Amino acid sequence: MRALAALLAVALPAPPPAAPIVEAGPGVFRALARATAGDPDVEEVQRAAAERAGADPDRLGWAERTRSAAWLPQIALHATRGQRDTRVVGVSGTLESDYLRYTPSFDVGVRAAWELDRLVFARDEPNAAWTASRLRERRDERVRQATRLYYQRRRLLLQLALEPPHEPLARAERENQVQEITAELDALTGGLFSGRRLP
Repeated sequence: MRALAALLAVALPAPPPAAPIVEAGPGVFRALARATAGDPDVEEVQRAAAERAGADPDRLGWAERTRSAAWLPQIALHATRGQRDTRVVGVSGTLESDYLRYTPSFDVGVRAAWELDRLVFARDEPNAAWTASRLRERRDERVRQATRLYYQRRRLLLQLALEPPHEPLARAERENQVQEITAELDALTGGLFSGRRLP
């Protein structure tokens, strides 16, 4: 058994050496703090992106509302107006009669109907649940996108602070990337990074 293990050890190539772990010194943290001074923290960015995505489907309570709507009756009003004319011509005893009888009619009605089966299950519940799940997915995707852009922007700012490109064109390109990401974050968060909150 030892011979087999020794043979395998010789036959198989050795794994590549692990990359050395470089610990970030206090200078890196200071550079990051200087580069991102005045920026909101990630929780604030996520909260702003979620708010900007629209109404929170969990707070809307659509399923409950569709069921409670069954307590409200459907009210129907109706009104009819009619008139009937009757002409009577004839002889009664020694008198001859000829008269017109006018009979007007006016009916008014109110009808209230409840759909109590909707208290158990409303027809609109599946649509409300589907819409709520779509809103939730949209909100979660915006939060994920804002988080990804937030950390991508921090990495670029740190690279600019610690290892700025020596060529002016490369530095300008890196700064443009930061501005582009900042603009996208502003669009997702309603102007959180530029300082002017949009409605």
